[in-house]
Amino acid sequence: MSGHGEVLALFRRHGPLTRAQVVELSGLSRATATHRLDALVQAGLIRTEAADRSTGGRPASVFDLAENRGSLLVADIGSSHARYGLADLSGRVLTALDDDIVIDDGPDAVLSRVIAAFDRLATDDVPPVLGVAIGVPGPVDHRTGRLVSPPTMSGWDGYDVAARIGQHVSAPVVVDKDANLVALGVHRALRSDSVPGADDLLVVKVGMGIGAGIISRGSVLHGARGGAGDLGHIPHDDGPKCRCDQRGCAEASAGAWAIAAHLRDLGHPVHTSADVVALAKNGDRDAISSLRAAGRRIGDAVVEAVGVLNPAMVVVGGDLAEAGDLLVDGVRERVFERSHPLATTDLSVIASPLGADAGLLGAAQMAADAALSPDRVDAIVGC
Repeated sequence: MSGHGEVLALFRRHGPLTRAQVVELSGLSRATATHRLDALVQAGLIRTEAADRSTGGRPASVFDLAENRGSLLVADIGSSHARYGLADLSGRVLTALDDDIVIDDGPDAVLSRVIAAFDRLATDDVPPVLGVAIGVPGPVDHRTGRLVSPPTMSGWDGYDVAARIGQHVSAPVVVDKDANLVALGVHRALRSDSVPGADDLLVVKVGMGIGAGIISRGSVLHGARGGAGDLGHIPHDDGPKCRCDQRGCAEASAGAWAIAAHLRDLGHPVHTSADVVALAKNGDRDAISSLRAAGRRIGDAVVEAVGVLNPAMVVVGGDLAEAGDLLVDGVRERVFERSHPLATTDLSVIASPLGADAGLLGAAQMAADAALSPDRVDAIVGC
């Protein structure tokens, strides 16, 4: 292990550490570890905490990440709603804003709203912005940061979101599919709680659309061009027409836009995921029945993914998952009913522990990864 950035990464992973623990975890000599810790403290990236006197004798110095050294700007953009946030370097979201949008208004209109929100969040009295992360409801080529043939985002194909935001913010900008941000947020939360299986997850995001993020051996799996996890648009010839123009996609019957359309046909004035969930929580039988059926349809798509990926956990998140057991029970039922026994041995199917904030929290973690990458940390320290 070499570099100041690699030493800082230990604090992001493990929390407060003594000098001896840094030496043990890094494999560095004590002299080298001391030199790098001193440089990180001088750069303001590491702070010295209260001494640990629990073992008696001379107390050892305890160091930790200085989360207030910089700020992160994050955005979780959906097809009809967006959340923007300001976070510290630990990935903790300090302030959040909500905004109703129409993704088909195109990148110029939508990203102008993102920039305006960032301006409201990054006031003169907050620490300097060191990283930005944005989630969008479509596949993103991880190598270029450009959207790739999004099935429902008119005018976005090939658009360079990072370049547009980078014209306004002097910090690294990372762009990814919204479901990947949800997956990353869930992964980091489960890992911090030492939950077994946290490094191999299938995280399904169910809102107006349906997508999934895959965590394999602790990392987000993007695929060759960012299309990994697109469970919402696997066509079947005998199903209803989807808004992507294919037939039989899971989203065409289990996405919130399809459920809302069905409920409107039954006389209910609903349009968004939140409307559907609210109707179900008020005890409406049509909404309850629709959500249960949606869970089973999503479960059918998850069965195929479970057979291919063999995850340790399936986590169901997104706005529609706020309906709780109505949706998750249907997914669980189908997965255990139709999957091969080998794939379901020790498998858990749970609701997201982060609720509707998962995307924003995942964006904060992704922005922190960019802001505190080894190369960036070395540059801040002045290597």
